[in-house]
Amino acid sequence: MKRSLALRLALVVTAGVLLAGCAPAASDTPVAPAADAPSPAASVDDQAFAPTVVSPEDLDGKDATVKIGTSLVIAVPDGTEAEWTGSTADVAIADFSPGGPSEGSVFRPGFLPHEVGQTEATLTGPDGKTFRFTLSVVAP
Repeated sequence: MKRSLALRLALVVTAGVLLAGCAPAASDTPVAPAADAPSPAASVDDQAFAPTVVSPEDLDGKDATVKIGTSLVIAVPDGTEAEWTGSTADVAIADFSPGGPSEGSVFRPGFLPHEVGQTEATLTGPDGKTFRFTLSVVAP
């Protein structure tokens, strides 16, 4: 019985020594806790850009610039979002995105850029007034 107990104790001690070799040494532990450790810098591709928001009056006869990966959002009066229409001369550069309700939210109309370049654009309000402008799409 004593021999069996001694053998078990020897196995436990040996297992403990072997497992201790797998644990990191004190010099391997980070200086700062994981929550305080700096995270890798985000790349430009990981960052979202804010949309450009303008009123229709601010566009009329002017040049509006928008970055690829964002949008040109038109600040229209509440309740009229779905009543605005628009177009671009070159839909490969940018196209009109209608506003209105969708999936429980209300979206404003706007223009979505696709590639770098310039295109003539129009925006027409519910009263029939048309705003003409040049839309310049630039790289982010």
